[in-house]
Amino acid sequence: MLYAVIMAGGSGTRLWPESRASRPKQLLCLEGTRSLLQATVDRLGNLVPPDRVLIATTRELAAAIQDQLSHLPRGAILAEPCPRNTAPCIGLAAIRIRRDDPEGTMLVLPADQIVAEAETFREAVRAAAALVDEDPRRLVTFGVRPGYPATGFGYIERGEPLGSAAASGAAAGVFRVRKFHEKPGPEKAQQYVASGSHYWNSGMFLWRAGTILDCLARYQPSVHAGLERIAGAAGSARFAEVLTREFDAMPRISIDYAVMEKAGEVVVVEAPFPWDDVGSWLALERHRPRDEDGNVLDAPRHLAINAQGTIVRSNDPHQVIVVAGVRDVVVVVTPDAILVADKHDERSMAAVTGELKKRGWEEYL
Repeated sequence: MLYAVIMAGGSGTRLWPESRASRPKQLLCLEGTRSLLQATVDRLGNLVPPDRVLIATTRELAAAIQDQLSHLPRGAILAEPCPRNTAPCIGLAAIRIRRDDPEGTMLVLPADQIVAEAETFREAVRAAAALVDEDPRRLVTFGVRPGYPATGFGYIERGEPLGSAAASGAAAGVFRVRKFHEKPGPEKAQQYVASGSHYWNSGMFLWRAGTILDCLARYQPSVHAGLERIAGAAGSARFAEVLTREFDAMPRISIDYAVMEKAGEVVVVEAPFPWDDVGSWLALERHRPRDEDGNVLDAPRHLAINAQGTIVRSNDPHQVIVVAGVRDVVVVVTPDAILVADKHDERSMAAVTGELKKRGWEEYL
């Protein structure tokens, strides 16, 4: 059976000041009236029933997530004792699925992405599941054809087409993975786009729970050993203690580093649906309408005078936001903080929360 694992433990620091420790970006409504997390669950439709949806998050966010996803069973939330990146997170979900269904297949999704054309997305997932049913050793990832030379995404370099019955029946292209590439500089990103053989790494995966655990045993034996000790304590009075001790001892490592860059049976399905990773306020430009001067004015009351390419964000209906004589500026207003930044200087925006922490201004984090 197919299970969905939604990773919802991130902090989303580049979307400060709206994104905070207690309400990170996956809980925000950046498009429409549903949060990014709710939209991710909605996108599953009838593909995965609620009792086979798992939300991997932190203990601190578990209650807020339960409030947003009240239709899911309480046991759907896997509360990690501490952040350890995606490999331990996925491993923890895999031992839970293996316990309930030794042959279970898991679809892994980040909670902070925008995906249009939900039915096309579901068709791609079904195609990926058929690939795994055909060969349970396969690790499937979804690659997005790049629309521009992005430096904020990792890339997947495809190899030869996968010649199999399941691959030939897929609506999208299916290829063996030649190599994973880290986030590139501008020149390298241009080369990747021009090559026609590189995809953006969407961070979405599909595989058998048992297969990813076997891969962790092969490539990350210390992580796997900790997961097995956690699995052995499931249902006992010791579980919370063992989970905290073992998870805390695991390294912070992504599933890409831990497994995907090392494994052999890795294939990429070309995503036939529009996709975007909401990594910064620049995402608003891609998903909100612009005025005739290229401004995105996402506020109840706003005024732009001789302003071009600005991004304005506020939810306060009693406050007017005015931008005048400026270009390419981000202005985000919340009840206790205001961000004004060069929209192209994402490095500085990413540094904000670290600087606030250094100054001891924890109340703004």
